[in-house]
Amino acid sequence: MKAKAIAAAAAAVMLSGCTAVNFSVDNLLAAPKLTEEQTEIHEALISAVGNNITLKYPRNGANRSAFVIADIDDEPSDEALVFYEYKDTAENGLRVNVLDKNADGDWISVKEIAGAGTEVDQVIISPMGNGNQIDVLVGYQNISGDDKTLEIYNYSDGDFNRIGTDTYSVLETFDINSDGFNELITIQRTANQDTGQVTSKASLLELENGEITKSDQIDMCDNVVSYIGSKTGRTSDGRNAVYIDGLTADGEIQTEMIYYRYSALQNPIQLRSTKLLPLCTRQSGYYSSDIDDDGVVEIPSTRPMLGYESAVAEEQLLMTSWLIYEDFYELSEKYSGYYSVSDGYAMMFPGRWADQVTVKADPQTGEMVFYKYEGDINAYMTELMRIAVSSDSESEELMYDGYQLINSKGQLDYLVKLPTNRREQLILTIDEVRNNFYIAEP
Repeated sequence: MKAKAIAAAAAAVMLSGCTAVNFSVDNLLAAPKLTEEQTEIHEALISAVGNNITLKYPRNGANRSAFVIADIDDEPSDEALVFYEYKDTAENGLRVNVLDKNADGDWISVKEIAGAGTEVDQVIISPMGNGNQIDVLVGYQNISGDDKTLEIYNYSDGDFNRIGTDTYSVLETFDINSDGFNELITIQRTANQDTGQVTSKASLLELENGEITKSDQIDMCDNVVSYIGSKTGRTSDGRNAVYIDGLTADGEIQTEMIYYRYSALQNPIQLRSTKLLPLCTRQSGYYSSDIDDDGVVEIPSTRPMLGYESAVAEEQLLMTSWLIYEDFYELSEKYSGYYSVSDGYAMMFPGRWADQVTVKADPQTGEMVFYKYEGDINAYMTELMRIAVSSDSESEELMYDGYQLINSKGQLDYLVKLPTNRREQLILTIDEVRNNFYIAEP
């Protein structure tokens, strides 16, 4: 089914920011068309360094363009940062060039600096602490290795300088202590040279006299081999928090969270790991997410769907519970239902479906079919509904066949087909389906 191929490709793109470390964005995607302003900046750059360059695009963060345009000094006009590398020359390595406008309003190259890696991880424009000075934070990554390099730059008096450097595995800027200013939060992994044991710490970073200092640190769980994603959000009681997904040696994903309390960072998952970590550990592909877009990040926890308890792992379909952190080291279930990793949606089960409904894939169409479960997954079961994922160009044909549109994202449509015989009380209304259906964020 063509739509399934499109959905799988879309899911791969959505997850690439979390999982892929060996690709070049410039080679994976066609270069986006430049805006008029970006074209002017590009022409000024070519005039300064030549045209034998390849633009480099940040992989993560809010700034995903090779052209980052922002006010990075104390003047009212914007400056531009451009990331690139030279092709087929001895000038190896990534470069960042700052461009500014002259008195005639024309873009000119001010300075070129060598970057600290082969790829740009993310670019952050933010003051460090509560000062007025705007700092440029650039995370760099090499194709091999998980550790990344943070460099902090300052542009003032017409000069662009590196003023600080550090390493990290996770980098977030976030007002974690709710003081009205963004803080810089990193996670670093350190190997003991004598024992080889790797430990991780989360830190609050500050910039003092051109040096990066750690104002607070807290331990992370010691069974993570690499970090694959992080999200900022809130806990259920409104506290700002960073949720971090890590990969274990067993290939599973586990989530930890850090927040600020009692004038210090806290990591409740690590502090009560025996109790909480099993709930926060699951198969690959299940990432923490603000699934309902309310600002509170949910942590997925999985178990076999009804009827799959005795199936081998490769053949199991899973019930996903979306957990939220409560105070005093408690996780509570906010939603529970079927989550499709490949198609990027979650269908939460309403209360009357609890312990009553299971899911099977239709081998002919690839659609997920929801059934009333009566004790045997292989026996006849009453169909309650089915969900199809289609390209928008094919949806009209499905709607002629009785499907109804429940949501869309990009070029994908999500449709449901409900039985015409509504005597079964477990059959939902179309409004119930739409109210319990969520598209996972990338």
